[in-house]
Amino acid sequence: MNQLPLLSIEQSLNIYKKLHAKNPSFGMDIFDKNFSYDNFLILENNGEGNFSPYNRCESYTLILTLKGSSTRYINQHTYEIEEQTLQLLVPGVIQSFQDTSDVQNSYILVFKKEYLSSELESLLEFHKLHPTFSKLVGCSFEKVHQIFHLIDMEYKKKEDGYKEITKNYISQLLLLLKREKLSTIKTKPQTRAEQIITQYQNLIEEHYQTKKTVQEYADILKELQYLLVYTTLSIKQITTIMNFENSSDLGRFFKRLEGISPSKYRLTYKKP
Repeated sequence: MNQLPLLSIEQSLNIYKKLHAKNPSFGMDIFDKNFSYDNFLILENNGEGNFSPYNRCESYTLILTLKGSSTRYINQHTYEIEEQTLQLLVPGVIQSFQDTSDVQNSYILVFKKEYLSSELESLLEFHKLHPTFSKLVGCSFEKVHQIFHLIDMEYKKKEDGYKEITKNYISQLLLLLKREKLSTIKTKPQTRAEQIITQYQNLIEEHYQTKKTVQEYADILKELQYLLVYTTLSIKQITTIMNFENSSDLGRFFKRLEGISPSKYRLTYKKP
C-alpha cells in the first residue's frame, strides 16, 4: 500500500462531511457556515455515509458505537465492531471502515495530543500498544455515553473554563477505556510465548509501513525461532497469530533467512 498523506483535523473534515448529516442533534454541525472548532471535534455519525476510504490522520479519534455494526480496518488488522463499543484510533494509522448493518449511530471525538497534559503521555502510549476496541456493558457504557454528552454540552455553552473541563472529560474516557482493556488482559494471563507474540506484533504495528523487505525483519527472527523450539504451537497457529497470510508465506520467510523450513527447524532443535 502506498504511503498515504497525514491529514490534519481541518483536512479530515472533508471526509467527515461525506459521512455525517447536516443539523445533527448531537455534537458540532460541520456544515454550518459559521462552524469553527478549538482543539477538538465532537461529532455524530448518524448513518449518512456507510463507508470511509483509507486515510491517515494526525489526531486521536475516540469512537463510541451506539447502534449498528461495522468492519474497521486499522493497518494490517481487521476488527468487527458491535454496538456499545469504544475504540481509540491513534495518529498515523491507516484506517477505513465499512458498515455491516442498516442502522448506524456513533459519537466521534477528535483531538490532538497537544491538547492534553504531558502527564497523560504514558496513557496514550498504553493505547498505542493495545489498539483493540472494548465492548462496554451496563454502567460502563452509561458512564462513557454520559461523558460524551457532557463534552457536547460544554462545547455548546462555552462557559468559563470549558476547555479545561473538556480536557478532564477526555482524560476520563481514556482512563475508562484503559480499565476495560486491562480487565480483558488480566482475565487471561499471558504465557511466555504469548508475551513474545505480543512484542512481535507491536514491532510489526510500529514498523510495518517502513520495513518492506524480509531482511529488515531478521532481527526479530529469534522470536519465531523461540516459538518453534520452546512451545507446542502448531505451524498453523504460529502463522495466524504472527499475521502471515498463510503457512506458505511463513515458510518462505523462514527459509529465506534460515535455509530450512520451520517444521524441519523444529524437528532439528526442538527441546524435549
